[in-house]
Amino acid sequence: MIITFCGHKNIVDRCSVQEKLTNSIILLFSSAQNEHTSLSFYCGGYGEFDDLSEKTVEETRNRFPNVICEKLFITPYITPTYKERNEFMRQKFDNIVYPPLEMVPYRYAIIRRNEWMIDQADIVIAHVRYSWGGAARSLEYAKRRKKEILMI
Repeated sequence: MIITFCGHKNIVDRCSVQEKLTNSIILLFSSAQNEHTSLSFYCGGYGEFDDLSEKTVEETRNRFPNVICEKLFITPYITPTYKERNEFMRQKFDNIVYPPLEMVPYRYAIIRRNEWMIDQADIVIAHVRYSWGGAARSLEYAKRRKKEILMI
């Protein structure tokens, strides 16, 4: 099962969001353990919600050692300067994936990367409080694609 995340750069009520996010991810791990399935978490690596999501997955997978789980950083760029960031991300993630974005103009790469992540996902975990910005746009895209969405 593939899970991706969608959220704003900043989190207003971090404790509440963390509790809800942890509970949702624990349920996914419990289900995977009971059904003997694996989990793949696609992470964007930007902002507080992405950071909290990555850390929560890491903490939770340590509690479920029998569940096969991978954390993937989905990079929007392969530019020379971005390669340095990717090297840092290798320390936090099991692997780095570059989706087929070669023909996408640089300024649209993050939008197209987010859409690609949603297209691949079975479940989208979202923390979206505002109707504008990239997170809101991604959430609307997930709704149009009729993805299962867990709102945090």
